[in-house]
Amino acid sequence: MAVDAIAKKQYNDQISEQKKIISEIDKDIAALKKAMSQNKKLEAFFHIGLASKTLKQINTYLDMNEMSEKLMKLKNNNYLDTSKRLIGRLFQELEKVVTLAVDVPLNHNRQELNNIKPFNVQERLNLHKHIKRTIQRVVKGYGEGTKWKWTFPEFWGKLAIVTKNITDYREIQANRDPREEFFYDRQELLSIVKESLFDASSQYRNKFEISSKSTNDLVYAVKLLEDLRRIGSMTGDQELSKKCKSGIESYKARIKSLQKKKNAKGKKK
Repeated sequence: MAVDAIAKKQYNDQISEQKKIISEIDKDIAALKKAMSQNKKLEAFFHIGLASKTLKQINTYLDMNEMSEKLMKLKNNNYLDTSKRLIGRLFQELEKVVTLAVDVPLNHNRQELNNIKPFNVQERLNLHKHIKRTIQRVVKGYGEGTKWKWTFPEFWGKLAIVTKNITDYREIQANRDPREEFFYDRQELLSIVKESLFDASSQYRNKFEISSKSTNDLVYAVKLLEDLRRIGSMTGDQELSKKCKSGIESYKARIKSLQKKKNAKGKKK
């Protein structure tokens, strides 16, 4: 019992420091929102700033849960749920920067990309990596048996789309000389976009197969592959385009078959 009391005090002492950090981030977010309302020309950059602050807040809550697990041997579901909710807010901020449009031409958001040109490719790459690491922490925090397991594909889908839409494909095509600044960052970002879209599509397919049985999930898996096929076509990656085409046709055939069965059942009634 004495050990538990010591652990609880240690936990409370550490948590008080983390709560101060949360409070300071709240103040920063309020200041950014006020500044944004006064400078509409830089609105996109303020939304990126708000996304960055939200990321820091999420990770602070995750730190607090990990402290609870380490010192108290208990998950703190309140902190985990807050982290999950804030990931939703994070994507709301980024949607205002480059949209979350899926299955659209790669150059559909040219104006948005032009608006954030100073946000260079290295910074965009780092943003993806920070978000990916944060989602991984949330998933790990909840554990394998969580009731939220099949909500996580939505996070991976949104990350894939944000990363796809924040990538300037015209810039990638125009800068093919390895001596160009950020050449290797552009290539890494392009590889990450491909990997993220494919993985997110697979997650939605798995969600359909194992959990939801909703064709909406298969439809979204198809849309993600359509985006990936466009990238394969743009980059001359015939193997990728062929792989996407095969997946799209397979998913569409499955959707058509299920719809046929559904219609047949409706007629019998």
